Amino acid sequence: MTLKKWKVISCIGIFLLSALLHFIYDWFPSFFTSLFFPVNESIWEHNKIIIGSFLIWGILEKIYYKKRKNVIFAECISSFLCSFLVMIIFTPIYLYVLKTQDNMIITFAIFIFSIIISQFVSYHLMKQEYNPKLEELGVILFVIAILINIIFTYYPPKLAIFYDFTKKIYGL
Repeated sequence: MTLKKWKVISCIGIFLLSALLHFIYDWFPSFFTSLFFPVNESIWEHNKIIIGSFLIWGILEKIYYKKRKNVIFAECISSFLCSFLVMIIFTPIYLYVLKTQDNMIITFAIFIFSIIISQFVSYHLMKQEYNPKLEELGVILFVIAILINIIFTYYPPKLAIFYDFTKKIYGL
């Protein structure tokens, strides 16, 4: 399968994984699931969905491509880009246009757009010559991102992106 076709499938796979990961904590509430899956509907907690789905998809890609591509690095960078795009596009729309009211069409459109742009970047990163140091860096960056998300789940700053407007809480 060509890399272009794989990246089209990646957009769909990451979106479907994200839909699944969104509900894991609701279905299995525990300390363990709170570490890796969103515990509330704050904008920030949804980063766990993005990082988790890109990481899982990256592992599947790594199995498929083995050592021929900079998969983990590419998916790590693209997960950061996707999170960034969601934050800078969705946050002002959610807070100032929608006035914290959910609109699933807008939410999905922004998320799908962010995934597509991120996978476009991933495609170009994976076309580069394989570099094991980049793969190591990707693993380190994923671990750091996961740790930051864990910390902010339990110690969220008092900022709007950390606030769950439906439950009226920060964090757990």
